[in-house]
Amino acid sequence: MTPQISTTSDSFTPPPSPLHDARRSFDWEPIHAPGAIQPHGILLLFDAATGVLSHRAGDCERLLDLAPDDSPKAGDLLGISIDDLIVSCLLNLNDEPVYVGLVRPRDRRPLAMMAHRTGRFVAVELLEAELEGSVASALDMAGAIFTRINACQSLSDACAIAVDQVRAITGFDSVMIYRFQDDGSGSVIAESRIARAAKYLGHRFPASDIPRQARELFRRNLVRMTPDVGYEPAPLVPAPDGAPIDMSHCILRSVAPVHVEYMKNMGLDATMSISLLVEGELWGLIVCHHYSPRLVPVEAQLFCRHVGTSLSAFVLAHERAESARLGAMQTAALDTILEAIRTSEDPERRMRTSCDELKRLIDSGGFVLLGEDGLIAGVGRFPAEEDRLRSLSAFLDEKLRGCQSYATDCLSKEYAEGSAMASEASGLLAIRLQASRPLIALWLRPEQVEEIDWAGDPRKDGGLPGSAHPLAPRLSFATWRETVRGRSRPWAARQIEAVELFCTRVGYAMQRIRLERANAELGEANALLARQATTDPLTGLSNRRLFDDRLRKEWSRARREDRSIALIAIDIDHFKEYNDRFGHPAGDECLKRVAQAIGGICREIDIAARVGGEEFALLLPGIDVEAAAVVAERVRATIEDIGVEHPHPDHKVVTISLGVAAASPARCKDAEALMVAADRALYRAKSSGRNTIAVEREG
Repeated sequence: MTPQISTTSDSFTPPPSPLHDARRSFDWEPIHAPGAIQPHGILLLFDAATGVLSHRAGDCERLLDLAPDDSPKAGDLLGISIDDLIVSCLLNLNDEPVYVGLVRPRDRRPLAMMAHRTGRFVAVELLEAELEGSVASALDMAGAIFTRINACQSLSDACAIAVDQVRAITGFDSVMIYRFQDDGSGSVIAESRIARAAKYLGHRFPASDIPRQARELFRRNLVRMTPDVGYEPAPLVPAPDGAPIDMSHCILRSVAPVHVEYMKNMGLDATMSISLLVEGELWGLIVCHHYSPRLVPVEAQLFCRHVGTSLSAFVLAHERAESARLGAMQTAALDTILEAIRTSEDPERRMRTSCDELKRLIDSGGFVLLGEDGLIAGVGRFPAEEDRLRSLSAFLDEKLRGCQSYATDCLSKEYAEGSAMASEASGLLAIRLQASRPLIALWLRPEQVEEIDWAGDPRKDGGLPGSAHPLAPRLSFATWRETVRGRSRPWAARQIEAVELFCTRVGYAMQRIRLERANAELGEANALLARQATTDPLTGLSNRRLFDDRLRKEWSRARREDRSIALIAIDIDHFKEYNDRFGHPAGDECLKRVAQAIGGICREIDIAARVGGEEFALLLPGIDVEAAAVVAERVRATIEDIGVEHPHPDHKVVTISLGVAAASPARCKDAEALMVAADRALYRAKSSGRNTIAVEREG
């Protein structure tokens, strides 16, 4: 029964067809409320408030000696009251059926009892029980299955063990694991089968084979079995007089006719499925096929449910471990890039030169930085034409408005020019970076030509035109090979999260760098303002404001330390005559040269200031009048030696007069007295012929 390859398609996109209308009908068919069960058991619906039997389905007379018109209470029929059933089994609405135990009718085989809540009813399902084995052996077997699956190093190994275990437990001809894809289709990723069973490993099934509401029932009902596809449904009696009764969790729930046809078209006589849930979502199914009717005891079904639960737990742990591993690698790479950007003197230039590292951040074929005018920097495979890059940049700018990222694995579906760049950019992942100018960071993936083996041609409508039955499954499951082009490998959620995190952290880093630079510039501006407020703009010496402030502070310090402080008052001789002869620009240059000479003689703790037009002062903390007189002579001699020409007939060169005074705060009234003393000395120096020093001594 191995299917044959029938045809090949290049770049296939399924066209609109009646199949799409059928699929929409499948999606809305009320398969959760068929009003009937499969006849290999009994369904009893008891009123949860009164405990009285309300509805039944199946051969109750044969299996329970229950007459058609009898309406006993649960305690009388089953040996356990409704209240005890609800409380002891923790029955809640819309929960999976719970195994309650055995019901032992007189002179008949025991029946396994499963119970759950649905609406205002407690649903009890009775199925023939398998009494072989003990509880201890069952627990031991369940533990061994869990241990074997949990010890696997890969998903493929765990799936292989799971299909082998389910086939050993159930005896089905074929057991496979069917994993759902993002588009609702499914792939067979593991298989265990007899030689004559159809091989579906590696095949894809279209989403229409398991429509939306069927997937929802698989999520809510972990084990579903159809032991004989040719069964006659056993109706629920009496029929509900109001809304149909929700039978979503009923193990015996009758199968939709369209699904029965589907199984017959596959050549099957019995099926069973075990749902694989990962974090509450339907990840896949363990699907069992048999080519003759086969009833699996309820105990074996529960074992299979345990296999499914064990595999689901492994899938979750495997995906979390892989996500954590890749996340750690991406975080380390991200931290390295961000640190390089943060510590760079030119972070935007550093980002442009980090394209190799950024490409490795996400598994991709190429990476580019785009600006308003196109390519800024790039590495790997990317479209080389500037016009295409500019057009792509404009397209992404629109897509990223109000969004942190944009991702696609089929660019040509949304972008008209995408087909022309499929070999470099069938898939792209883009973010906008907050820099001094608009930047788009773009990871690219080339098209990945994929050969998909479908179990049947998904383009074909399985229904017959004019058929009285509007829902009809496809008739053929022969392998149909599709060649898919124009698509890249899809982007994983963690990869999108990684680039969004990069976008956020780059934004923070750039903002911090801009803030640090703004603060530095503000500090420099404040320092400049401070210098301008305390510095003479012409000579660069301290101005009168700073000089007065420092004089007060040094006087206070001298008082605390009981030491002397000296002051030299300086005046350029005949400076008005100099200005009149050479002009004010030359006079300014003369002032600069004199100030430079005075400042060059100062110690680090001394204060040289321009206190008037051609008047200067030199404050000398910690020295007495004799030492100050020595400094004054050095200043006088230095100015004279410069040899700046002067029109005065007595001097010929620019000279200065100096008045020296020193005082101890302990013996002097205040700093003002020191300034008065220095001024008196300066007056005497100027009166005695200039270019000389006069000293004012205490007492």
